[in-house]
Formats: sequence, C-alpha cells, structure tokens
Amino acid sequence: MKQTIACLGLLCTLLTFAVSGAQNTDLIDWNTPAAAPLQQRIPANADFWQLIPQLTTQKTQTYCGIASAVTVLNTMAFGQSGDPVYFPYIYATQDSFFTPDVLQYITPRSVLTRGITMKELGNALQSHGVLVHSMSGDSIGIDQLRGRLRRDLTDKEHYLLINYHRPSLGQKGGGHWSVLGAYDAASDRVLILDVARYAHPPTWVSLSALHSAINTMDSSSGESRGLLIVSAPPNAAQNNP
Repeated sequence: MKQTIACLGLLCTLLTFAVSGAQNTDLIDWNTPAAAPLQQRIPANADFWQLIPQLTTQKTQTYCGIASAVTVLNTMAFGQSGDPVYFPYIYATQDSFFTPDVLQYITPRSVLTRGITMKELGNALQSHGVLVHSMSGDSIGIDQLRGRLRRDLTDKEHYLLINYHRPSLGQKGGGHWSVLGAYDAASDRVLILDVARYAHPPTWVSLSALHSAINTMDSSSGESRGLLIVSAPPNAAQNNP
C-alpha cells in the first residue's frame, strides 16, 4: 500500500511539472523558430518598420508608459520634447518627456511610484501636440479590435500604445505598456514591441489573449486598460532630422 501511495505521489508530481512547463500557445517570442513564418509575413507598410529603429527600453520598471510614448513621438518625428543633449536635433528621451505641460498631469516621482494610467498618458501625449484617441478594453469587442489593428497597424499616420495585464498573457508582472507593431491575419496574432527589452523580446500574441489582457481593471485608476491611438494633427509639421 505504501508503495502504491508513493507511486501515485510521484505521478502527481510529474503531472504538475508537465502542466507548469507546458508551452503557452498564446505567445510566440521573436527569437523562436515558430516566429519565423510570422516575421516573413510582416507587410512592407506595417508600423513595425517605422517603430523598431526607435524602440526605447524603459529606464525603470515603472517607466513602460513613458518609454512607449517616447518611442511613438520619435517615430512620428513630432513633438516638443527634444532633449537638449541632442540639440540641434529634436530627439525625445524619457527625461525630456516631462515638459512643464506634462507636469500638470504626472511627475517623474508619481510614475516611479505607481506607473501611469490610460488617462494620464493620454493627457501627457496630447501636451506634446499629438492627437490621442482612447479605447477602453471593456468597450471594444474582439471583431472591432481586429478591424482596428488591420487598419491602423498598416497606416503610418496612426500608432497604437497598449495597456494590458501581463498575467492574462501568462507572463509575470502586473499592468504594462508597450507599442504594437504588426497584425498577422493568417494566425490572428498581434506583435507586441515590448519596451521591457531587458526581459522580453517582441512577442506575437493571439488576438483573443490580447483582447482579454486589455479587458482588465487598472487598480490605480479603477478603470479598464485598453488602447491609445496616436496621430499627428492635420497639416502638422514634422521635426527635421
């Protein structure tokens, strides 16, 4: 009897390891063989090609929203946050993002303490002169989300910042910001360009998982996470390189 119990205990242990070690099929990391066909299908007009040269690594573990915003501002070659270090070139950094106008909504201290909410980041970006449209995750259906990604991720006039819940994707951590680079219709996956580059490569995520991850509540605001769609005002002049 003792031998039988021991065998059952060993079997349960092995099953536990098998389950915990099972591959998360919702995620495909950039540097894995499974990602190769998706990479080859990235269209020439995808936002990915404009964003990847400007992709910024967050300077602290709570600066994901700031790094995502800076990535988009530099990609658009638009904004008023040029760091004096790079004068006469207008190049935004995570320090220069905090202009006097932005400080009306957030401060470096507040972001260091608790990160940044959808409303705060939207207001801060608007302070830099861009247009921002907010879409909460609890108000957008998966078909509507798919249509938005199909359209905006191949339109260089619009860039998408995403606020999502990492554990909903099977990742460690909590709430997070990053930018979206491409949509792959054949697999119904979205490419997240993660600004936590020290920990995560770009990752292809199933649309259903992404939809679930943005349809979560941000404990700081008590409101849903979601998307920020950023574009330049009509007839806006871009910064000269």
